[in-house]
This record gives sequence, structure tokens and C-alpha cells, in this order.
Amino acid sequence: MTELDRVIAAAFASEGKQEDVNKVYLTLLRALLVVPVRKGPILDNTEEPFVPLFAKIDEKYFLMAFDTLERLRNWASDRVEDMGYVELLGRDFIAGMSDKIYFCLNLGTDYYKEFSPDEVKRLKMVINRLNQL
Repeated sequence: MTELDRVIAAAFASEGKQEDVNKVYLTLLRALLVVPVRKGPILDNTEEPFVPLFAKIDEKYFLMAFDTLERLRNWASDRVEDMGYVELLGRDFIAGMSDKIYFCLNLGTDYYKEFSPDEVKRLKMVINRLNQL
């Protein structure tokens, strides 16, 4: 069980008590995340250093990240060789995200957490506050 697992479990157990939700947010922003990315050359018309993989589920786009490489490999299963990955601090990952998409943390695990676009916006607000300190 990772630190993120523990705070997510506590937030679920408290039925979303704000103090526990805040711990999830702060722990996520400090965590090193493993993000699946497109393997191979980057598209010519972009200056991005990598292209993250998205999942489309029920007409919603999800950006995925895992808190361990092992979890990414377990999720990817036999497709792991078809993708690359990058490691990013949670705050950098969130700061670079569009707030119009969903974010899945640890898809396929017991402590899977889905962040709505509204939660991504709140996380960006937390990052802005932290940057002002």
C-alpha cells in the first residue's frame, strides 16, 4: 500500500471529509507519478517532449497516471512494450493538464481514483496558492 493508497482509503472511509480530501490532494501533488506516453517519434507539429496516452470511456477523455511503475506495467499487461512512460511530480503533471479532461490515478487497482475536470481545476488552484507562498 502506497502513501497515496492510504490517504485515498482514509478519504473514502470518512465519506469525503474535507480534511481527508485535502490530504489526498497534497499527497498527489508531492508524489512522483508514472505517466504512460506514446512510444516512438513525437509528431512533427508539436513542441511537446512527449505525448501522453488517453483513454476514451463513455465519451469522456481520461489522462492516466500511476504512483508506481509496477502498477503501470500491471495495467498495460501485454501492451507494455507498445508504450513509453515519463515520471513527473504530481504538481507538474496537474499544472500541465487541460482542465477539460478527467484524470485516472492507478487505474485497475483497489485504490483507483478518478478526478473530474472540476477537481483538476481545484488542484490547479492549490498549486497556484502553493506557488504564492
